[in-house]
Amino acid sequence: MARILIIDDEPGVCWALKKLLEGAGHAVEAFGSAEQGLNGAAGAELIFLDIGLPGMTGLEALERFGGKPVVVITAHGTLDNAVEALRRGAYDYLVKPLRSEDVLPLVERALLRSALEREVARLRRELEERHGASPLCGATRAMQEVFKSIATVALSDAPVLVLGESGTGKELVARTIHRASRRAAGPFEPIDCGALPEALFESELFGHEKGAFTGAVGRKRGRLETAHGGTVFLDEVGELTAASQAKLLRFLAEKEITRLGGHDRIEVDARVIAATHRDLRAAKEAGEFREDLFYRLAVTEIRLPPLRDRLDDVPLLVAHFLSKEFAYPGAVSQEALAVLKAHSWPGNVRELRNAVEAATVSARGAVLLPEHLPPSVRAAPAAPPDDLARMVARLADGAPEGEAYPRVHDAFERAVIAHELARCGGNQVRAARRLGIHRTTLRKLIEKYAL
Repeated sequence: MARILIIDDEPGVCWALKKLLEGAGHAVEAFGSAEQGLNGAAGAELIFLDIGLPGMTGLEALERFGGKPVVVITAHGTLDNAVEALRRGAYDYLVKPLRSEDVLPLVERALLRSALEREVARLRRELEERHGASPLCGATRAMQEVFKSIATVALSDAPVLVLGESGTGKELVARTIHRASRRAAGPFEPIDCGALPEALFESELFGHEKGAFTGAVGRKRGRLETAHGGTVFLDEVGELTAASQAKLLRFLAEKEITRLGGHDRIEVDARVIAATHRDLRAAKEAGEFREDLFYRLAVTEIRLPPLRDRLDDVPLLVAHFLSKEFAYPGAVSQEALAVLKAHSWPGNVRELRNAVEAATVSARGAVLLPEHLPPSVRAAPAAPPDDLARMVARLADGAPEGEAYPRVHDAFERAVIAHELARCGGNQVRAARRLGIHRTTLRKLIEKYAL
């Protein structure tokens, strides 16, 4: 049951809506003006607010309800006001005459979202009290879903697979899960699988005994053993070779390790959180990632949205970086925020942080203005060059019947791979990571195009 307010100057609307909501088990109060509704809003969990009220209008009252979810009610012909209400923060709108099949599901969604926001706020306060402020912040619906998932998975020891583009904060999510779990007092052991050569994988993860190989002058505990009682974070797990995948699968199945060159089986109690920027399902279907390992890791999935899909969170992130990470004395101008929100952020939150840090250096304590931002951020997005279409047409027109698509495809695939290899100085690991493909796939394409 929730306490719901109805603010409408039509008695018939108030009576019908009140009966409907009370029939669903809610406590409902009705008021005929915005002024009365504001006075009685304490403790309300949801508010239905008519836009066309006498005296103070619904639009004028909307922003005075302290962030409570507000559903605006409008008549036909005034939908522009409803759009303006959504812009000002209304949860949703309904058009008169109201229908029960529209009202009741909307109430359920609004109350669920309100409860979720309270739980997220509680979890964030708890985390900040225990571990300090975190840049994992956002008020958009996409990030609220992420927070909800974190709060849920933190209660268990099940493996978690965190998916998202580079720079979206996958390790930060893993650390937040660890800190909110019963393992918070234990170690958090991050391992960058993309930077770990296959020859060192077994020794690094499982450890080795003295004499196990040339240079093994003593016993060394592996990273999994070090994480006993805590959490191991396998970053870029999609970059593991087939042999390394098999060894990792054995540990996940048995929860035991044997040091390289040793014989004793050692029990390891470590929760596994894995992350990757790759589409592991596609890699699984292509035979590049083991199906059994995928299902071991993906007991629960958390997908992080790219920053371009949650640009409304940019001001929150900027405020966090300025106050919590850089202790910057100045503020940020609305013009600079507008520039930041207009950028596409291919490097996601990591790129935003770097841009804000560069701006603080340039501004030297003053208010951050657009001219303090890096040129790459200030520049308007470039339109596709006109000659691109002409190049495609030329390749397609010169192809024999039935070969237009493969000819154009191969030409551009070769050009993209050659460009990324040159950009990465020939480093295939980095180039594959930027392209979003497996190293094995990249090697095959290098051979195909004789690069």
